[in-house]
Amino acid sequence: MSVTEEESIIGAAMLMKKRNFRHLPVLDNGKVIGMLSAQDVIDSLNLAFLSSVSPSELLYALEIPIQRVMSFPVVAVERGDGLADVVKKFIHHNLGALVVVNEVGDVEGIVTLRDLIGLIGTSSEPIGVEVSELMNRKIMTITPEHKVSQAVQLMSRLRVRRLPTVGADGRVLGVLSSKDILRYIARLAGGESRLEFDGNVSQLMTSSPTTVGSKDDVREAATRMMIFGVGGLLIDDLPGTSLITERDVVRGLATKSLELAVKSMQFELETATRVM
Repeated sequence: MSVTEEESIIGAAMLMKKRNFRHLPVLDNGKVIGMLSAQDVIDSLNLAFLSSVSPSELLYALEIPIQRVMSFPVVAVERGDGLADVVKKFIHHNLGALVVVNEVGDVEGIVTLRDLIGLIGTSSEPIGVEVSELMNRKIMTITPEHKVSQAVQLMSRLRVRRLPTVGADGRVLGVLSSKDILRYIARLAGGESRLEFDGNVSQLMTSSPTTVGSKDDVREAATRMMIFGVGGLLIDDLPGTSLITERDVVRGLATKSLELAVKSMQFELETATRVM
């Protein structure tokens, strides 16, 4: 799935929401010229909030073409590249997706952090690394009373895709994610009358977020991310708010040992090859 540079941001956001994607390659005659991410959409929405005062003006501000906000140049890999090279590119460039091109530069596909997590999460063999070793304890949180525009501003400034929502008693009530923001844009574009424009985060947040234990093997965290289709898990057995994300898993394993990271993914690849 791809878009052209003339496509509007809101059109791309609707496509991301519909297909549950976070990245869309931007193509011109089969050649990749940029990459649009959910983070780019959030940044655009933040700018629109800063300059708009009504739903119609906000949506109008999101009608600008993708070429104004897409990332370029794009980091690519080829079909024959090994997992080690792929992981190193993800880590070195701090990316969530890489395009796959052939020898003449035509786009043949895309590989994302979610794909790598899927490889790690399919196996049941423990990796031997606990969630506590890779999780992030320094998490920005918001309250259900925060305005959507305030949350979007934080997500844009901090470059994060999710914000845990915490009640007055410190209990986590839900998580606001980039997926929720894409859903918000789609609902605004659809003219949903029940949605209060720039209402409270409680309107949008996902309640009962998926969790994992701090002592669980990282393989278990990857499995839950894969099964529930989420990019991050809250830690449910520690005080405060901690989180482990797809990026934490891949980067953390690679930091411990690139060989360990690759081995955790290769197990499933080799199993699939034997089955075939």
